[in-house]
Amino acid sequence: MSIIAVQGCVISTDLPDYKATLPKVADQWSSHEKSHVNKNAVVAVSQTWFTPDFHQQVSKFIVEGIRNNPELKSARARLEQQIAQYDVSESALFPSIDLSGDASRTKSSSKGLNGERIKNYENSFKAEARISWEIDVWGRLEAESQASYSALLQRQSDVEFAELSVATRIVLQWIEVIALEQQLDIARQEKSNLIEVVERTRDRYQQGIGSILDLRLVETDLANADATLTSKVNERSQAIRKLELILGRYPSGNIKSAKEFPKIVTDFSAGIPSDLLVNRPDLLVAEQKIIAAHHNLNASEANRLPRLSLTQSTSYQNRKLSDIFDPYSLVASIAGNIIQPIYDGGQRRAVIAQNKAIEDETIAEYVNTALKAFDEVENYLGNEIHLKKQEEELSRAALMAEQGQNLSREKYYSGLIPILDLLQAQQRFFVSKSRLINVQKQRLLSRVNLYLALGGHNSPLQKSVLSDPELANPELADPEMAEDNRNL
Repeated sequence: MSIIAVQGCVISTDLPDYKATLPKVADQWSSHEKSHVNKNAVVAVSQTWFTPDFHQQVSKFIVEGIRNNPELKSARARLEQQIAQYDVSESALFPSIDLSGDASRTKSSSKGLNGERIKNYENSFKAEARISWEIDVWGRLEAESQASYSALLQRQSDVEFAELSVATRIVLQWIEVIALEQQLDIARQEKSNLIEVVERTRDRYQQGIGSILDLRLVETDLANADATLTSKVNERSQAIRKLELILGRYPSGNIKSAKEFPKIVTDFSAGIPSDLLVNRPDLLVAEQKIIAAHHNLNASEANRLPRLSLTQSTSYQNRKLSDIFDPYSLVASIAGNIIQPIYDGGQRRAVIAQNKAIEDETIAEYVNTALKAFDEVENYLGNEIHLKKQEEELSRAALMAEQGQNLSREKYYSGLIPILDLLQAQQRFFVSKSRLINVQKQRLLSRVNLYLALGGHNSPLQKSVLSDPELANPELADPEMAEDNRNL
């Protein structure tokens, strides 16, 4: 409820307790609880996201992306615009001083006694200084300035979130590139195995041991493997180009991929849910929107009250320019002006109602943003548990499939099983390895997304971002990729 404090010459409304509108926040993450983490073994989260060698790999990319990403440059430009806008609103609190000068020459004519025409010239020179100032009796201008400052803080948080987003997108895309590199290795291995099988099957056919059907089956699988290899090479090139776009480079596809996934440590501390309210940039933006709406509401309420302004003018006026600052030419005045709104058809009252509704809307948006943030963290923490279990199960499946493939090859070469059994065993092995890579990738991506969902709090990526000014523009040409493309 608004209170007009005449003695203090301000109009004030208490900032709404928007955090009280949140549902009860848990003391700890429910998904993290289910993971049965050994609390005594938990170390600082900044030490357990990924292995140090992985951070060294992506450090250069992160620094380059933070510097060159076009979206980040746009975000920084919007921040500069808001800084200027805040300066504009802040200037309204101070008097304005204007200097002006005027010079004129007037020509007139009259009729003399003898009827002749007499010309008269009159010069006039004027210099004037005017000071005008609206006295912020009710705090309207201050409220508008504070609303602009909240908008400035929003832009700052937007830039922070953009930097955080670019850093995580780079890591996510780098993991994607590594996954495609490993899938490409599987495709190469599958093709190599099938080449060997085709040769052995052709020999068996020429010796009259095998059939033409067996040969055609393995040749078909080899042709499909060639097509798969071509597709994987293209997918990897596209993924690298996507990474280059995030870095702000020309998408040439000339970045060398790493071969192995980074190792991660399962046990870590994600903090407590309430940490999100002070760490996530999007929640900080939502909070500043509430504050800005509150100040705009104050300004609209103060706009219904009288406005008081002062104007002081000092001028010198003389017919001669050399005598313009003669003390006898001085004219000074000071005036006060007060405006009290009487009737405007309900316009100001409607603006107040509108701003109050905007404030209510921003509070609801804050609650919605917070709930989504909690949901993201809970989901990614849950992924930590389930994807780890999937990885363990698929690792066993891949190992058994590899053993089955090796046994099938030996038995086929010995003539103990048909070709279809060998092809099925090989297919089962490569599918298992591919699924394992996908789950490992998903687990890594989930870990990076958890970092983003936590607002980048206590993460080693923070140490990488712009920590070393020398880390930029790495030249990482990939001769293996070029060789693949030439072979295709």
